Order: sequence, then C-alpha cells, then structure tokens
Amino acid sequence: MMTNIQKQQTLERDDYLRFRLPEALKERFKLYCYLKGITMSDTVREMIEEVLRNENLEELLQEKLLQEKRRDTLKEETDE
Repeated sequence: MMTNIQKQQTLERDDYLRFRLPEALKERFKLYCYLKGITMSDTVREMIEEVLRNENLEELLQEKLLQEKRRDTLKEETDE
C-alpha cells in the first residue's frame, strides 16, 4: 500500500534545468560532489531547497510588485 508521500513522489516528475557555468567552476563542483559522495543533481536540488526555505516568497513578490508599480508611475509621469 502506498503512503501519501509515495503517491506524491510518483506524481511529481523530475524536470531538467540547464544553465551555463565557467568550465573551471563546473570541474571544482564535480570534484566536490565526488569527494562528498553525492551527485551534482542532489547537491543543486538541496541548495535550491535551502534558498527557498530561507526566503519569504510572498514578501519578495510584494516588493517586486511595488517596484513595478513605481516604475510604471514614473514612466507615466515622464510620458506626459
């Protein structure tokens, strides 16, 4: 019998994220992961989860909306 967590993990599918790094940085990261006995994917996933745990996304969204509103207001004033 599957638990709820197992069902959720079955429903969630991994997606790919591609990004560019300087070759030397990639090689150092690869070596770091090898020496720690962990995969690069697991390490990046954990880093992303840590960043998101330590950030208040609602607060960031509100700040961004305020910035955009100020920008739009300034643009309207200069267009007049």
